[in-house]
Amino acid sequence: MGYVPALCFLNLGLLISSTACLYLGSIMINIYLLPYLDLITTHFATVPYLILAIGALLLIVSICGIVAAAIKSRVALIVYAIVLGVVFALELASIFTSMELRNELEQRRLFHTRNNEVYEEMQYYWEDEDIKFKWDTLQRDFQCCGAYNLMTGFQDWSRPGSLNNRQESRRLPDSCCLEESEGCGNHESLFSDQLAYEKINLHGCFAIMKNRLHRDISPVLLTYIACAVVLALLTILTMVLAAAYVAAITRKNNQEKDGMGMYQNPGGNHAGTNRYEDTTISRPYADTLDSGIMNGSLRSVRSNRSNYNQIPESPIIKGDNHRASLYIEPSNEAGTVI
Repeated sequence: MGYVPALCFLNLGLLISSTACLYLGSIMINIYLLPYLDLITTHFATVPYLILAIGALLLIVSICGIVAAAIKSRVALIVYAIVLGVVFALELASIFTSMELRNELEQRRLFHTRNNEVYEEMQYYWEDEDIKFKWDTLQRDFQCCGAYNLMTGFQDWSRPGSLNNRQESRRLPDSCCLEESEGCGNHESLFSDQLAYEKINLHGCFAIMKNRLHRDISPVLLTYIACAVVLALLTILTMVLAAAYVAAITRKNNQEKDGMGMYQNPGGNHAGTNRYEDTTISRPYADTLDSGIMNGSLRSVRSNRSNYNQIPESPIIKGDNHRASLYIEPSNEAGTVI
């Protein structure tokens, strides 16, 4: 199989893998809202964004790789190989971060330690629109209210020192209500109501997500790690093959430029002529050559051929012993006879 079919086949595999990475990354971000848990550990945001970046880069580079291989562009193949090297580094990073995140999920210790940064962020819910959107999304999608506590998670919104607690009356976000409506959580009595479970969600978001992430995300991460190892090997193989193709194109261009391996007629394009006829040699070397060149021009060989016949012939082998060493007259080569 040649370079072009092999590269097209490997890029087709990378293209399919890119769609799988994009799909997995979008699920982790939009369905399980892992980036919203970055205060628990940064791996919750790093892993899905790495997978998404790998999928986007592979989608672009695989298409460009097929085109570059088809047009046999040396520059495009070099850029393609460099980008594949970057993708390979991202794949290694995603493998290691996914392994760390999975180990943390398996140990179930992520949500046991109360992170003060979470409570500090909740204090700004009523003033920061980004924080408000984040917590509303979490509480709506996971049907929860508050952070850590299982049965009393909604009480986190009344912690001492919060901005909500400094107001005239305590209240809950409207996203905590079972039937959400504007102002449904603006009742201080909800914090002490015995029948609050009929009106609001009681469980903290992290208490619910802890079991769901261990059940759903941990097996997905294990599958991704195994597939990412295979994908990394496929990426490095494609990169090496692209580099080899660049070297092959370079060798071919050099051969065409230097004329290596191509037969040329001695007379060039003029049949029956000698390409050395118009060659001139400057003095003082013309009269000292052993080839019989005289007067600094090879063209004088024909005109002086009659003079060569007048030069006495001297044999190379002297004496009766044929095993003697050869003696060559350096100044009279044209007249020697073997």
